[in-house]
Amino acid sequence: MAKKILVASGTSANKMKFAVDTIRTLCANKGIDVAVTAKNIYDVKLEDENPDLVVVIGPNNFKTTIPIVSGMAFITKMGMEKTVDEILAKLK
Repeated sequence: MAKKILVASGTSANKMKFAVDTIRTLCANKGIDVAVTAKNIYDVKLEDENPDLVVVIGPNNFKTTIPIVSGMAFITKMGMEKTVDEILAKLK
């Protein structure tokens, strides 16, 4: 069963799509089945999305026990593979 990853971002739709596509591709390359979606960080309600993990691009104002990973690597394009490794480690 695919792990559910939510990308919560305050950036443009293009940057959110890049993060989603990159996470999906890098996880697939490692043989991990994930379902990745993106929502606006200011509008999303975690209880409605029920993700296994949240990748935050922007301010983290979430009060949750759900694992959270910073997604700034998908903005800077530096350290993306390391961030995906962190995501996978937290999903185990």
